[in-house]
Amino acid sequence: MNTPERHPPGLADLRQLRQFIVVAEELNFRRAAIRLCMTQPPLSTAIRRLEETVGTPLFQRTRSSVSLTPAGVVFLREARYLLRQAEMSVAAARAATEGAREILRIKSIDSAMLNLLPEWLERFCAVEAGIRVSLTTGSSQDVISAVEGGSIDVGVCVPGGASHPQLRTFPFGRERFCLAVHRAHRFAGLGRVGLPDLAGEQLVTHYPHAASPGYHAAVSVALQQTGAHVHVHQSETHLLATLGLVRLGVGVALIPDSTRRIAMDGVVYVEVVSGQGEAVTYPIVLAMHHGGASAAAMRFCEFVRQDGDPGARRQGSG
Repeated sequence: MNTPERHPPGLADLRQLRQFIVVAEELNFRRAAIRLCMTQPPLSTAIRRLEETVGTPLFQRTRSSVSLTPAGVVFLREARYLLRQAEMSVAAARAATEGAREILRIKSIDSAMLNLLPEWLERFCAVEAGIRVSLTTGSSQDVISAVEGGSIDVGVCVPGGASHPQLRTFPFGRERFCLAVHRAHRFAGLGRVGLPDLAGEQLVTHYPHAASPGYHAAVSVALQQTGAHVHVHQSETHLLATLGLVRLGVGVALIPDSTRRIAMDGVVYVEVVSGQGEAVTYPIVLAMHHGGASAAAMRFCEFVRQDGDPGARRQGSG
């Protein structure tokens, strides 16, 4: 008689992960048990066994509250990722059986979606006809969180800020800055503006620090080249909101050059250069999960890597 195969010591099964995630989301064992269609005592027992397996408490329990421990916060992120990977594996197997195409899920900063990313995807899909691409946009922090959480396969973002050991990044290109001004602004009739000329201007910036630390740092470095004070009026997460404020005459905007592809009445785009007349640029990278990237993600990143650094060709082209 064959005995049931047991999980090796130190490994949690998918049911335990689901239970843990629900308790972590509810921070209440009674509500979590209702969501899981089970009673509370078995759920409490299951979580205690999971903590024994992990070797450390995942929840801090008091008479009136339940909260995640530092280890629990880390385990929640990993548990969500593992559960999504398991769901993706099932979906991929079913798709293969049904003859469906492989899905490549990409989340990108909006400026890269205007030209850089579509150009690469057109070339990639020309040689990978079996790939179906799913696209969403967000800030660099949104992109990083989505890659770490496993809800997307590849992210396109501006590097910078905190370390992210779960991610692997690859050079994807360089974007240059341009200036968006109101059509009645003194810069509107100029073909080129130097950063020192921005001294004293009211500036509307694209992406606050919390949304994209790397982009914010690139803007800060550029503004240091003005050699004088620039008044930063406000930061907007969305490009269209930034352009809307420019049209209202709130200020000028230092934004990605690819934004030129968005036509808005009353807004004029002007080339901006350093005090030495050079293009002012910042890097864009591809990001994927270090330990669990999909096959489609790895093929796309390898396609970009083998073709060389696209930034060498794209610098200054938006």
